[in-house]
Amino acid sequence: MNPSQRNELRRALERRRALLVDEIAGERDTVLDEAELADEMRDHAELQEIDAALRRLQDGGYGICAVCGTRIGLQRLRAEPQAARCIDCQRRHEKTYPA
Repeated sequence: MNPSQRNELRRALERRRALLVDEIAGERDTVLDEAELADEMRDHAELQEIDAALRRLQDGGYGICAVCGTRIGLQRLRAEPQAARCIDCQRRHEKTYPA
């Protein structure tokens, strides 16, 4: 991955992070029903994934699968910049731990 692509993905992560932070902050003073609470929990989980991806960008581990160590494809990272697993490992993970 070249520096331009890294910057593109970093900006995408930062934009999504800012949106999530704003969304979560807007929900602080409201009473949430079960569906809204589930959405907020997903938002928090995604925020943690984004923060982890930004740390990997800093330490040089970004774009490397956390399971098998291969490079994560650029198309996958563009679709899901916080991805920590290559597509094959992600598929195995989803079969093992279905949502």
